[in-house]
Amino acid sequence: MYTISGTYNEVAALIVGYNLDRETPITSNEFRQFVCLKNGFPTNYSWESVIKECTKDDAEAIALMEKTIVEFVELGNRMTNDELLHFALECSETDEGEPEKLFRLFDQSLLTGDREIIESIIMDNADASILWQGAYPVDAAQRLNELVSSQSIKSIPLSEDGKSLKLIVAGWPFPIKMKEINGQWKINADQIIELRKSNTAKNPNS
Repeated sequence: MYTISGTYNEVAALIVGYNLDRETPITSNEFRQFVCLKNGFPTNYSWESVIKECTKDDAEAIALMEKTIVEFVELGNRMTNDELLHFALECSETDEGEPEKLFRLFDQSLLTGDREIIESIIMDNADASILWQGAYPVDAAQRLNELVSSQSIKSIPLSEDGKSLKLIVAGWPFPIKMKEINGQWKINADQIIELRKSNTAKNPNS
């Protein structure tokens, strides 16, 4: 009834609600981790949001949800939880492309306040200067850089030509949009700048 006429959100809500009420093969936290790892997402995402992000429309999302649940249950019949998560991680392992590498450089440059690098890889924004203000102390920046270098990044195309995409980055509260302009990838830092401005307004002396 739901999968024939319902939206993906309605079907997902039905399943999530059912799992809250009773024990099922996908009630465990391992299913959420399995879906996140298999699709290259940080493990703090909900499984239903991961599937939605990875598909173009409701029909595709519902089909992927069904396939993923069936796969998890079938694998769970012959694997331990650790083996399941290891399998999921192996499925997602791919070489990072230029956008992911560029964002890691950007993220590291935010820690040190490297204006030259930041300006060279972001789209124009009148308030961009806030990005290289308030650099971390050297020791703190080095420690944070270790975390930045190891965080997972998932790339999702936004256009058919592959020249527009968004990155799902562990530790960031929103997707990071990027676009290829004249053969060079650029980061749309508008949302990041607004976040910095908001934080600065709340903590003017920090």
